[in-house]
Amino acid sequence: MVYLYLKIALAVILSAMPFIFVGLVKPKAKKSRWKNIFTLTKINSQWVANVTEKIRKFIVRIYESMKHSDNARKFFIMILIITMILFQWIDSEAAHTAVRKIVLPNGQIIKSTSVVTGLFPFLTSPIITVLAMLYTLFMFKYKWANALLVKIKKSIKLTIFLCVLIIISMIVGKGRFFLAGELIFLTIAWAMMMPLKTGKTGPNGGIKIKKEKSRRIDDFTTEKKVA
Repeated sequence: MVYLYLKIALAVILSAMPFIFVGLVKPKAKKSRWKNIFTLTKINSQWVANVTEKIRKFIVRIYESMKHSDNARKFFIMILIITMILFQWIDSEAAHTAVRKIVLPNGQIIKSTSVVTGLFPFLTSPIITVLAMLYTLFMFKYKWANALLVKIKKSIKLTIFLCVLIIISMIVGKGRFFLAGELIFLTIAWAMMMPLKTGKTGPNGGIKIKKEKSRRIDDFTTEKKVA
């Protein structure tokens, strides 16, 4: 039963994510005392302030690094892959739990219609399970995963289309396609959070700093005047 409750909890968390972002992460007006969750860095408690500040700096560092470094983007995409695998694992365990509740040890199916109806949404369609696995394998290819996330971030039409697919996954199949909607939602969320690349990377994923020609000329002129 634990996995059934976990699957429900994950669905609730995904549904609440937009509201959590607006309430805790998105900056409020300057007049508001509570701007976002990182306002805790100014709290009187030294321990809470220090922990919050470290988390804020880590997030900012990763976010800024993703604008230039492929390694940072790979790390961010790997977190997405791990999250998707976690959702699929819980979904699989929930399905096995539902089957054990419906099919009795003697091989007979439970006669209670209410129990079968209540557990039916947890029996994820095998087609969706296979497609979810293939999609996860697809995301292991950084070039493909990065291109997909960038495309979603740039295209409003594609984002709307994927949102429609999420709604369809909740309606069609009486809940058996819900895993597909969860993975699509995670993909959209990651695409919205990941910044577009603004710089070139070095051979080891570092940042290439390109000086403009005019800047070099100005520096040379300044040095000449000083001399």
